[in-house]
Amino acid sequence: MPHKRPHDLRLLASHRPHWRSVPHVPGLPAAVQQEIAQVELRTAANWAGAGLWPGAVAEALSGWTSSSRDPAQRHFHPCACCGRSSRGLLDEVLAVLPAPAARALGRLIEPLDEDFRARSLPNPSASQDLPWWTRRV
Repeated sequence: MPHKRPHDLRLLASHRPHWRSVPHVPGLPAAVQQEIAQVELRTAANWAGAGLWPGAVAEALSGWTSSSRDPAQRHFHPCACCGRSSRGLLDEVLAVLPAPAARALGRLIEPLDEDFRARSLPNPSASQDLPWWTRRV
């Protein structure tokens, strides 16, 4: 009967790290989750500037959900590292995702946008150069 080599025994006994699981967006198909993960990883090198990090879309969607339910709280949900808003991050992701994945994510964002519009008012003094969600009070 063959014996296992010492190297193989050490590998079996070695500690395997448990990586933090990346939050996923509930309600999206696995293929769309994969596309989002690829975009997050592709831009992760510059996450503090204009990139994303693993789980950024799920965190931004969670923040935008809170903001759409209570628009007064939207200023408390920016990205902690760069100050981008949750809706701004989602807009950036929609711009770089392939069309089918962007449509799937957009279907989740659209009802939140409508809820935000219903619970807020347009600010007539806001600059038209700003995104629509920042021109509302």
